[in-house]
Amino acid sequence: MRRTQKLALTGVMAALALGFSILRLEMPYPILPYLKLDAAEIPVTIAFFFCGLKYGVAAEVIHYLGLVLRGSNPVNAAMKLLAVVSMLVGLAAPLRSAALKMLCAAALRSAAMTVMNYLYLFVFFPDFLSFALKYAGSVEALYAYTATFNVLHTVLSAGLAWATYRAVARRLNLASSRA
Repeated sequence: MRRTQKLALTGVMAALALGFSILRLEMPYPILPYLKLDAAEIPVTIAFFFCGLKYGVAAEVIHYLGLVLRGSNPVNAAMKLLAVVSMLVGLAAPLRSAALKMLCAAALRSAAMTVMNYLYLFVFFPDFLSFALKYAGSVEALYAYTATFNVLHTVLSAGLAWATYRAVARRLNLASSRA
């Protein structure tokens, strides 16, 4: 795929991600309902599979900027950015097995978000901790449920994006299909 095609696809996928966010195509995570499984990650991950890491990251940065310009909380949008970028970096790991790449993506995302959740709950918004504990019961359970959410979101986002990528790549006969 040529650079101009990659840039165009990145822009389209970033716009689609922002559209999904505006339309609130999301589902609450039942255990911690303030966490949302949202479809906006799927087009960004599709951009990654078609174009590579830097284009996937660019799509998510554009998505982040769109969220902030539309009035989203910048800290929450930054957490979304960190979650998606850490997942993409894990998916880009130089591993042969798709399962190992998925495992790396889930582990990296969960680790990054554990650190970010610590900062969120204990530094930036300590008043939110008591609200979160109403659902989780303890800080340990809160972190376990949040890590589970991040693993689940990685599997859903990357899995659906990969299935879409493979179906489109087959139909377009892309010679440079990524493994």
